[in-house]
Amino acid sequence: MSEVVRKKIDTGALTGGVVMITLGVLFLLSKLDYADFGEVMRRYWPVIIIVVGATKLFSRETVWSGLWLVAVGCWLLTAHLHLFGLTYRSSWPLLLIVLGTGLVLRAFVDSMFPRGRERHEI
Repeated sequence: MSEVVRKKIDTGALTGGVVMITLGVLFLLSKLDYADFGEVMRRYWPVIIIVVGATKLFSRETVWSGLWLVAVGCWLLTAHLHLFGLTYRSSWPLLLIVLGTGLVLRAFVDSMFPRGRERHEI
């Protein structure tokens, strides 16, 4: 009797590998003068943080860290590109509001849907 044992794919490792391959290809194309990837990276580097955070959203264990990374990445991108006239100096209160909202939301969600934590009452 043979039983097929299936292992769950590590999505973090898979995504990290694909991102590294993609970055390597883009940098190689830039070095070979087929594209100017350096300028794109200088302008849109916060997107890397957003992508890393987005990949963490697919796992229940890392969903909160994924949300944090997406929020911080969006703030960095907004300030770096001066979207809506915001700069790092003028937009930091927005980051505090978003992060504080995340803490409040997490407190409510964790109290409604505890994850394997046993509560002992004395």
